[in-house]
Amino acid sequence: MTCSTWLDPSSADVVRRLRSWRTSRVTGQPAEFPYEVVTQHVQRTGKHHLAAPLIEELDRTRQFCRAGGGVRLRFLDCLLDKHDGTYRYATYLSLPVLRGLVDGPDAVLSARDLAGLLIADVMRFELEALHGRHDLLPHGRPPLRTVKKRLHHGLGHLDRHSDRVPAARHLDPAAPEQADELLASLPVSPCPLVRERLAMTVHPVHVLHDEYLFIRVLQSYETIFTGLVGSAGHALTGLRAADAGATCAHLDDAATALERAGLLFTLLATMDPDAFRHFRDFTEGASAIQSEHYKRFELTCGTPRDERLMSPAFGNVPDVLDQARRGPDTITRAYLDARRDRRFGTGEQLAVDAGLTRLERAHQRWKSTHHSLATRMLGDATGSGYTAGVPYLKDCLDNRLFWGLGVDLTVTAAEVSGAHVA
Repeated sequence: MTCSTWLDPSSADVVRRLRSWRTSRVTGQPAEFPYEVVTQHVQRTGKHHLAAPLIEELDRTRQFCRAGGGVRLRFLDCLLDKHDGTYRYATYLSLPVLRGLVDGPDAVLSARDLAGLLIADVMRFELEALHGRHDLLPHGRPPLRTVKKRLHHGLGHLDRHSDRVPAARHLDPAAPEQADELLASLPVSPCPLVRERLAMTVHPVHVLHDEYLFIRVLQSYETIFTGLVGSAGHALTGLRAADAGATCAHLDDAATALERAGLLFTLLATMDPDAFRHFRDFTEGASAIQSEHYKRFELTCGTPRDERLMSPAFGNVPDVLDQARRGPDTITRAYLDARRDRRFGTGEQLAVDAGLTRLERAHQRWKSTHHSLATRMLGDATGSGYTAGVPYLKDCLDNRLFWGLGVDLTVTAAEVSGAHVA
C-alpha cells in the first residue's frame, strides 16, 4: 500500500471533517458522521493510495468509535483494511456495512430489492459520469457505445424492479433531457437508511471508472447469495414437512435468482480488460473464493465432496467448513429421507425433482458463464485469492449441488408439464 505524507487539499478537508465530528461528540452537540465526504474522497483517490496523515486520522476516529461499535466502526474497519492487514473480499465490498439491510433481525428490505438498487446505482453512476455531473473514479471513462451497452443490460435486469424502466429503455442516454428521464425511471429506496448505506459502500482501490461497476455487481451477487441461503433453507424446511408446494416454490425462487444473476455477467463483460487488470493489481488478497454466503448456499443444498471441502474454496471460509464437518441437515439428506419414506405422491415427487433439476442447471449455467468471462478478462493471470485463476474455475465446473442424491434428476418436458402439486 502506498501512502503519501503530503496532505492534499481534499485529504486535509476530510481530516478537518473527522476532527470536527469528534469534537461535536465531546461537546454534546453531535454532528452527522461525514460518511459521504470520506467515501467520495476515496473514490477520487483510491483506497490503496490514501495519504498517511489521513489514514492516521481515520484510525484515531475509529478508536474514538470503538466503544460504541455499530455501523461507524464497521465502515472504518472496511476502509482501513489495507492499513490493518485485514483486507479481504468482505471488506473490499463493504459487506459488513451492507449485509444488515437484508440479513438478521433488523433487515429492512429483501435481497432481491437490494440487488436491484445496487444495479440501479451503477446505471446512475454511468449516466452522471457521461454528462460530467461528478468527478468520481475519474480515469478511463468508457466510450458512449459502452455506456449504451451497459445501460441496455442494466435496465434489462431492472425491469422487475420499477414499472418505469421498460418504457425508458428506448431513450437516448447521450441526450441530456432523455438522460434525465432515464435517471428518473431508476428505482430509489424510500428508506433513508438504505440510501445512506448505498452512498457509503463503494471504496475502490484505484481511480479507474470501471471499478465502480465491478464493486456494485459483486455486491449484488453477494446479496443474491444471501437470498439463496434463505430460499434453500425454506426448501429444506418444506421437504422435512412433506410440503411439496412450499418446497417447489422456494426451489423455483432460488433457480430464478440464479438465472437472473447470470445476466449480471453481461454487465461485467463490458469492462475494459486492460482497466480491469490494472485495478486488479491492487486487489490481491480479496477474492470471490472468500464468499461465505455462496458456500452456505452450497452446503444447504448438500455437503460437498471431501475434495471440495479440502480445497481453497472452503479453506477460505473456516466457519462454514466447521459447520460442514458437523454434518448439518441438507436438502440432499431431506430429499433422500422423503423418497425413502414415500412422503410425496407421484405428481408431487415429479414436481420436486423438476425443481431440483432446474436449480442444478441454473447453477451449472451460472458457473459456466463465470468461467467464460474470467477466461476473457484474466487470460493466464492467477486468481486474486491466490488460486490458479481460470484453471481453478474450470475445475469447479464439475461440482454439483446435489451430487449426493445418487439418482438421475433429469426430468422430461412432458413430465414437468404433467407434474402438479396438490
